[in-house]
Amino acid sequence: MHISEMVFQRKILFYFLLAAMVIGGIFSFRSLSKLEDPEILVMVARVVTIYPGASAHEVELQVTDILENELNTLSDLNQILSQSEENVSMITVELKMTVPQEEIPQRWEFLRRKVAAAVPKLPAGAQTPMVIDDFGDVYGLFYAMTADGYSYEEMKKYAEFVKRELLEVEGVRRVSLYGAPEPVADIILPAETMGELGVFPLQIMSAISGQNQTVYPGVLESGHQLVRVGISDKLTSIEDLKNIQIRGIRGDQFRLGDIATIQKGYATPLRNTMTLNNQKTLAISASMEKGENIIDVGKRVEQRMEELQERLPAGFHFEKVFFQSDVVKEAIDGFMWNLVASVAIVILVLMLTMGLRSGVIIGVGLLLTVLATFPVLLATGGTLQRISLGAFIIAMGMLVDNAIVIADGILVDLGKGVKRNIALTRTARQTAMPLLGATLITITAFLPVFLSKDTAGTYARDLFVVLCISLLFSWILALTQIPLFAEKWLKIKGEGDAGPRPEGKTHRAVRLALSFLINHKPGTIAVASLLMLLAGLNVKNIQNAFFPDLNYNQVYIEYKLPDGTSPDRVNGDLQKITAHLLQMEEVKMVVASHGMTPTRYCLVRAIGEAGDHIGELIVNFEDYNTMVRMKPVLERYLHENYPDAAVRIRKYNLSVKATHTVEVEFRGPDPAVLHRLSRQVQEIMRDTPGVDKYTIGDDWNAMGKSMTAQYDPTLATRAGVSRSDLSNALLAATTGLPLGKYYEGETAYTILMKTRAADGSHLQDLSDIPVWSMLPDVGRLLGTDAMELLYGTKTTDDLAKELISPVPLSAVTSGIGLSWEETLVHRTNGQRSIQAQCDPAEGFSPADVRRAMMKEVAAIDLPEGYTYKWVGEYDLQRDALKNIFSYLPLSIVIILIILLLLFNDLRKPFIVLAVIPLTAIGVVPGLILTRSPFTFMAIVGAIGLIGMLIKNSVVLLDEITRQTGMGIPRFTALVNATIARTRPVIMASVTTILGMLPLLTDPMYKSMAVTIISGLIVGTLITLIFVPILYAFTFHIHRDETGDAPEALSGGLPGVPRAMVSGGTSGSPMDPAAGPGVSSQTPEK
Repeated sequence: MHISEMVFQRKILFYFLLAAMVIGGIFSFRSLSKLEDPEILVMVARVVTIYPGASAHEVELQVTDILENELNTLSDLNQILSQSEENVSMITVELKMTVPQEEIPQRWEFLRRKVAAAVPKLPAGAQTPMVIDDFGDVYGLFYAMTADGYSYEEMKKYAEFVKRELLEVEGVRRVSLYGAPEPVADIILPAETMGELGVFPLQIMSAISGQNQTVYPGVLESGHQLVRVGISDKLTSIEDLKNIQIRGIRGDQFRLGDIATIQKGYATPLRNTMTLNNQKTLAISASMEKGENIIDVGKRVEQRMEELQERLPAGFHFEKVFFQSDVVKEAIDGFMWNLVASVAIVILVLMLTMGLRSGVIIGVGLLLTVLATFPVLLATGGTLQRISLGAFIIAMGMLVDNAIVIADGILVDLGKGVKRNIALTRTARQTAMPLLGATLITITAFLPVFLSKDTAGTYARDLFVVLCISLLFSWILALTQIPLFAEKWLKIKGEGDAGPRPEGKTHRAVRLALSFLINHKPGTIAVASLLMLLAGLNVKNIQNAFFPDLNYNQVYIEYKLPDGTSPDRVNGDLQKITAHLLQMEEVKMVVASHGMTPTRYCLVRAIGEAGDHIGELIVNFEDYNTMVRMKPVLERYLHENYPDAAVRIRKYNLSVKATHTVEVEFRGPDPAVLHRLSRQVQEIMRDTPGVDKYTIGDDWNAMGKSMTAQYDPTLATRAGVSRSDLSNALLAATTGLPLGKYYEGETAYTILMKTRAADGSHLQDLSDIPVWSMLPDVGRLLGTDAMELLYGTKTTDDLAKELISPVPLSAVTSGIGLSWEETLVHRTNGQRSIQAQCDPAEGFSPADVRRAMMKEVAAIDLPEGYTYKWVGEYDLQRDALKNIFSYLPLSIVIILIILLLLFNDLRKPFIVLAVIPLTAIGVVPGLILTRSPFTFMAIVGAIGLIGMLIKNSVVLLDEITRQTGMGIPRFTALVNATIARTRPVIMASVTTILGMLPLLTDPMYKSMAVTIISGLIVGTLITLIFVPILYAFTFHIHRDETGDAPEALSGGLPGVPRAMVSGGTSGSPMDPAAGPGVSSQTPEK
């Protein structure tokens, strides 16, 4: 028994299942985890090693190289990138995308073992490397906290309180704070004070350490009880620090606060700070537990923040900088609007063409299909996010296609007078297998996206999952729900009259066109081939921006001054820029941060460089269109007013792994040669039309100034000063010599000893910096000095002064040298590398710029041992397409198998596949005329378009096969079958096209919508005109052909009767009275 017949015998069961679909769909929709982006486990970890005092090249050779050699033994490495800076080595380890996600934590454990094995080989002074493997965490609930009149310490205290409270909120995984400068306690000593008072630096250090150290005095046993013994007077305040007693060399005693200025403050210059509209700010951002619903978590966090606001002192305020739950809610609301719009469009279009009740039946089927998909998506661990919601929107047109075929067949049969019980199930039985085959072909077309292992494929994987589930449900419901609802709702005027009815104008036009073109088959095919060739030749005129922008009303501005620029200068510039932007009516909020990106609050944005010379601004506008309009205005202002800064305004985009969209990477051993090659490419970029000249540069910093004290061992030994004494003296005279930490509550203060001039200012002349020995040279007391004391030629005061007096730096060095050196060294897979970079100007794509530069870049003479490659967006695009196309043969084989099962013929699959290249006739002009780039989403749209056209072609060919198998003359069968498919094809195309219209305003989905719309406009003609013509050409059918058809092929799936496998709505072996032609019926009431 066929499923379409079974539903009439088991109506109660089927209505129960429909009710379960509705209820289960609603509850599943509410339970599904709702995110902004798909959950992607990032295959990247970072190894950070601090090596204080080392230059960039010293860090590279003594730390980075050792670690890289050890890490290279890891399996499944994609690449190892490193950057060596002054004092810091940072190595990025990236695994291949083929590594199963469940194995990634174990791989990072192997990484830690390799790092631990390398630690003994690191130089003395290098700190233990840190392994950071949580790059996948997105802190999407991002607040800025301001507090008028409060210090950073007070703000930090309350921020820590908020953090603790938020960690108790259900669904919150981690909370991050950013923007509080490091609190310090400065001990400022005039240079001459210690010498006059007979105090050594070591005495101060020892006194502070002894006072601040946590000690263990033991446990006292008292009877049957144990009592912990403690010692009071540990440092807990700045007053405790001032009260520390120091014993001088002469035996006198000093209070530290009396011989030094001691004050609380912040490490200078201020680093890693943040402002909101030029108010000092702390960032509080929260990440979500895996599997949670971001909308629900966002609501709970909002509610908690409102409660906390009441418990905080007056003046504290919280402002949302980026709130992922709001973004997702807006996307969900947009999806619901598109769903309602799509259903309304389907009902309206079908009402105008097939009658009101037909439209309602198919619209209900569309809703049921969507609702039925949610429970399966929930059961398989799926989520609702940008990609899965987009998949539903893409599927809207395809989901009604099966239903339209069945509903149209029922209408036609009822209109022709076929008995009602036969008409309700005949089309479903005849088209079940062709529709299933065509549906599977559409699903298979998206299989390469699902199987692709690169970042883009992983990101878009839910497209296949959603389309697979929903399309299969659409097929099931088309065979069951449509006939069942049609029994009650469809009533045709004249039902039961088997006589032929007048042919409609559309059908008559199709018949005439086919009759004419079949007589001119070679010319028609030649014209189609010529149009396809012209489309292919114009592919180069399509903009090629592989990764689309997102429709955020926000941009982020990367602000980079030359390396070595003071943070005070960067912060000052950020303050001026913020003030200027806030004067613009279109700008709603400006968040400025120094040093680095405040937090990873969004998966689809790049994390900027870190450094004292780096700044960033996050700018909010009224809406996306305002942002697009104001972006050039901001760029012009920044370039004109800050010419020495490298400024880039970036929109949110999927190409987060590339620093710039156009990049050429050179690898080789000599930094000087790498710089020369990079400069050559940068000159080419400057001469290339379409390049934004302000973005030209490379990923190495400019050479930085370095001052080196030339330590003289002979002079230093004579003065009793060691190399470490010299280092400590320089540190005390510059940023401050760390002496430990003390705690006031939860706040840790770093104690810094600073040597300053008498007026408190920095010592400007390094050669005059006082250098002390940490301890007096006791050996002198046993030599000449002792004899002089005995003979009375030297007093004890004279000797004390000589022992404790500092010597100027010039007395222990042979001079101070000023030089230029590299401040940053990049390496790729163990080789030094440099990337020449730029971005395209407005109106140009990265592919345009690359094409214009290719020949000149290829002509650069590379020395032996040097290589180059294109990276940037091109590299990401190449990897994405390579991964997708590597699975394309599998999809083609599966599609061919399905076609051969359906037709048992080699020529018909050829006809079906021939429509694929013809889609370019519509797609290419559409993208060019709308100036839409061919993005990754456009590729997805093209795959969906091909699937839809193949589906239409399969059902059409099956109808032709069915009619010729009945003995109808081949020409008549060809024309009648095409006319039978005219209305379903047009209706499916119109509903899909109209369903895509809302996406034309979305920058992410616009290219996809244009691809599908323009492709379907031409694709409808391809199905109704070219496929029949190609069929006639392949099978040698002529207009004047009469008599029985020689082609009576068995076709269909093995073991399935012809009546169930073949589709069609005109004529039937079950209904001999029905004529071979297709007649129009009067719409139902």
